[in-house]
Amino acid sequence: MLLVEDDHMLRDTVAAVARGEGHAVTTVGDGLSAVHAIESGTFDIVLLDIGLPVMDGWAVLHQLGPRSVPPIIVISARGESVDKVRALDAGADDYLAKPFGSDELLARMRAVLRRARPPSSDDARVVRSGEVEVDLSAHVVRRGGTAIAVSPTEYVLLAELARHAGEVLDHRTLLRGVWGPAYAGERNYLWTFVRRLRSKLEADPANPTVIRTVGHRGYMFGDRPGTDSQPAGSSRTD
Repeated sequence: MLLVEDDHMLRDTVAAVARGEGHAVTTVGDGLSAVHAIESGTFDIVLLDIGLPVMDGWAVLHQLGPRSVPPIIVISARGESVDKVRALDAGADDYLAKPFGSDELLARMRAVLRRARPPSSDDARVVRSGEVEVDLSAHVVRRGGTAIAVSPTEYVLLAELARHAGEVLDHRTLLRGVWGPAYAGERNYLWTFVRRLRSKLEADPANPTVIRTVGHRGYMFGDRPGTDSQPAGSSRTD
């Protein structure tokens, strides 16, 4: 893992906690070094502070952009919802406000790593909604036949919706199923990741047809059975 933190005491403490759990830890103290490390190394997870010298955490997220990067947990002294949403919108997978305990840190790391390695599935379906198809066996998402790059968390959320195509999944069920029980009240996470997916999959994200909002109840992949969401090889009945 890569730990990006300019506070020496906190950096040493977090690194010791992570190493105690068996993680190999590389540490850097500024944002520019973080970008170089991510571009040249192989890490399974990144812990990224926001208040960094040379290049702050926001600039690091912007620099990395939409490319495939390890899962990123932002750690910040700012705990406001607006900062959390901003970090998630910028590509972070989780957000942890300082001060935090070692148990919470390790729990968040385990949750992110679990999502980064989705379990093998015996579900061989390719579920379609319009031009979008989710290959549940190969863990591939396509739009118009072209593979779309999605983050591990985006894929886990999309796959959960696709497995229940045509069904409404409420917010709490999605949060618990994708992020875990500790996230059941974190609706900002769900709203943000749905928005991220829509920006990649929808022809018109403002009027979504792939991931639909169903009143105040939750979300649904495609439409009701028998309309526009069909498993691969099935035929329309209307």
